[in-house]
Amino acid sequence: MFRIAISRLADDGWRIVPERRETAMTVDEALRAVEKYLPTVDTSEIDGGVVQRSVNRVNDFRRDVSTADGGRYRVVIAPMM
Repeated sequence: MFRIAISRLADDGWRIVPERRETAMTVDEALRAVEKYLPTVDTSEIDGGVVQRSVNRVNDFRRDVSTADGGRYRVVIAPMM
């Protein structure tokens, strides 16, 4: 199982405001949850293999993304321990 955390990055660049927390059984399910919550984010560079390698190497996947309307978010996918 994986936990998903999506947080909004404040304009000052220092504050992170939690927006959504979820769990998923697989990496692909986690990516679908991110795409559902942030539909305007370009996720073409993020695939299951990239996420899984990051989780295996450093125990989580983190990526800052931007929406079409200028919103900035941090996406974290990590295994549940």
